[in-house]
Amino acid sequence: MRRAAALALLLPLGACGFFGGGAPPGEPETPEQRACREEARLSPAVTALNRQRLPGNTENENRLDREERILLLRAYRDCLRARGLALPGGVEAVQPR
Repeated sequence: MRRAAALALLLPLGACGFFGGGAPPGEPETPEQRACREEARLSPAVTALNRQRLPGNTENENRLDREERILLLRAYRDCLRARGLALPGGVEAVQPR
């Protein structure tokens, strides 16, 4: 009886952790940051990379997704630097895995 009561009390707590909201929302983007993200998406390097996509080839898609994240981040940061804006994040850029 006690085990059932203890289990009944622990299950809702476990569910809260399992279905948690995740990370708190970050700061909203400024118009300059949005413009730089759009510029990064339309950069020639990203466009050239997307021409290499082979639909249905999972290995190709995974490799290009990793490379695209790196190119987007690099283009975004270059745009921010060119506009004289502060770079987001800490000391070192986060490397995608």
